[in-house]
Amino acid sequence: MKKQVILLLIILLAFIGNSQNIESGNNLIEPPIEVSIDTFKISKTIKIAKDYYKNNKLDSSYYHYNTALEKAISINSKPQIAECLYWIAVYFELTNKYQQAISYYLKASVAYEELNNIEKLAIIENYIGYNYFILNLDDKAIEYYFKSLKSYNSISDDDGVALNYIDIGNLYYNQENYTFAKRYFEDALAIYLELDDKSGIAVCYTNLANVISDLGNIPEGIEYFFKSIEIEEELNDEAGIAVNYNNIGDNYLKQGDYEKADNYFTKSLKIAKKVEDKGLMAILYLNYSELNNKLNAYNKAVFYGKQSLNISRKIGDLDIELEALKNISLAYEKLGSTAKALSFIKKHETLNDSLIKIDRNKKVQLFNALNELEKSNFTIDELSTKSKIAQLKYENEKKISYVLIIAMLVFAVLIVILIYQQTSIKKAYNLLEFKNHQIKRMNDEIRIQTDNLKKLNNTKDKFFSIIAHDLKNPFNSIKGFTELLIENMGNYDEEKRLKFLKIIKGSTSKASSLLNNLLIWANSQSGNLNFNPKRIEIVKQVSDVISLLEIQAINKEIKIYNNVHHNLYVNADENMLNTILRNLISNAIKFCNQQGSINIISTFDANFIEISIKDNGVGMSKETIDNLFDIENKTSRIGTANEQGSGLGLFLCKEFVEKHGGKIWVESIVNEGSIFKFTIPIINAIEEFEND
Repeated sequence: MKKQVILLLIILLAFIGNSQNIESGNNLIEPPIEVSIDTFKISKTIKIAKDYYKNNKLDSSYYHYNTALEKAISINSKPQIAECLYWIAVYFELTNKYQQAISYYLKASVAYEELNNIEKLAIIENYIGYNYFILNLDDKAIEYYFKSLKSYNSISDDDGVALNYIDIGNLYYNQENYTFAKRYFEDALAIYLELDDKSGIAVCYTNLANVISDLGNIPEGIEYFFKSIEIEEELNDEAGIAVNYNNIGDNYLKQGDYEKADNYFTKSLKIAKKVEDKGLMAILYLNYSELNNKLNAYNKAVFYGKQSLNISRKIGDLDIELEALKNISLAYEKLGSTAKALSFIKKHETLNDSLIKIDRNKKVQLFNALNELEKSNFTIDELSTKSKIAQLKYENEKKISYVLIIAMLVFAVLIVILIYQQTSIKKAYNLLEFKNHQIKRMNDEIRIQTDNLKKLNNTKDKFFSIIAHDLKNPFNSIKGFTELLIENMGNYDEEKRLKFLKIIKGSTSKASSLLNNLLIWANSQSGNLNFNPKRIEIVKQVSDVISLLEIQAINKEIKIYNNVHHNLYVNADENMLNTILRNLISNAIKFCNQQGSINIISTFDANFIEISIKDNGVGMSKETIDNLFDIENKTSRIGTANEQGSGLGLFLCKEFVEKHGGKIWVESIVNEGSIFKFTIPIINAIEEFEND
């Protein structure tokens, strides 16, 4: 269902962008027209047409633009011909007659190109691309988007450049080429941020949210949806807010968080009803139907499915109607109503067959229409010539000689040949330019991946260098003291033997910890370390780790206080969370003074839990803090009881925290202690802590 919502959003955003440009078309300064009685009358007719357009009387507006066009052709008034062609194209686009719209936009583009009006030409080229996109002709769409992009760049119109980046991104998104789509949306966002264009920024955030979610990072995608909503609330854009709420709900539905999905669907539906967005209402009722099927609430699934079915039939959205029939049939099947389930699945199959047939017919009609477009592609000079011939024939057909007719036919053939050659050259040039653009993009991607691989390889070499160095000492210690015990077992008293055994035990523990960290890191880098986030109560996980490290704390007479809230649940991988807590608490014990204390506390908001591990130990300098999590600048420090360390545990902590979408940092004062803090995604919290 998300694809239908996204397509609705793409069309809505493109329509908003086009509408803004259409409105701006009223303010474009047309080249000066030589004033005459005829041009004055045409201007008056055009003004009447514009007034009808502003009052949403599109048919009346179209009639007057056609009237003005005929008069403008008769006197060869090129600026007025161009203007009328443009507005007739707009009429066909607004009435969903995209093939006719393309035909008139092509004529208008030729006219404005001859008038050297690059600004209007850029707008029209973008419109042609959009209409081809609606007709699913992606190759033609992207050809005209790049033409528009080139025109906007030539006049340094950043807003127009950003608009085309969004349209190209939407096209790639529709093709499920999410990597390319994300890059174009990011390019558009950079421009809108520089222009401080709130509406454009909101659109880009929504588009990036959809792309990032579909790339598998749903939490980051949801963050972008909320960024978009924040701006849309400033702009009072209720329609955009409703669409974003629905998208958030759809992502939670995909994650299996049905409570949150229901919450955001409800918010979206409330606004959709307020703004009377029937299309979005049909989608939301369909989402409710799917949600209740998953919750085994099949009667509700039937109810909402029928709500969606009724609205989709009223607005003529066959795709939503098809999905609604499928959901209702499934619910009836689960309820044991076999006859009703069979009835709705038959309706579903009938409609699906009809859609396939309609799609075939549309393709045939589209092919024929495109052939007609090619035949009707003409210049203003040809229009003027034909109109003059008609006028001369009307005045006196007998005066037109056969010689003139033959000459004009020859001239027309030459013009057609020249146009065909020029068009072929332009097509080849545009295709080459597009391919070069794609190659550059691919080269950039390869370079980025190469740099990342080099960095990863350097990190690996550094990691193994550290491991080799830090493992040498404990193994040498084990080997040396073991040999002493074996050779002098009878010469050492019980106290000395016990002392040596404790040293061997400490060296063994250090080597074990280093090898464990190495194994975890190696699995992470090779992709064998599975990331399986689940619902975990954080206070229990902290308690388990404290129990594991209790002997280490008792040896230094250190008290550890677990002040983490109960009933706080995180969405985390249990093994990774255990590694994070074990390394941070062990680190706190290592640098805590004898008879010191360690306090573990929690705070939270709607999205994250923050865990703080505070000790009253030796603290750190700013220089040490700056290099703490960097494997390239690893520093190993001695603990307060001469404990050895490698610094690798903190590197793993940083990698695992960021894997969860969180952050890790440290606050420290020399000789006063340190506080290590990290955040991790929250699932929910009980109400009694909301005001803590």
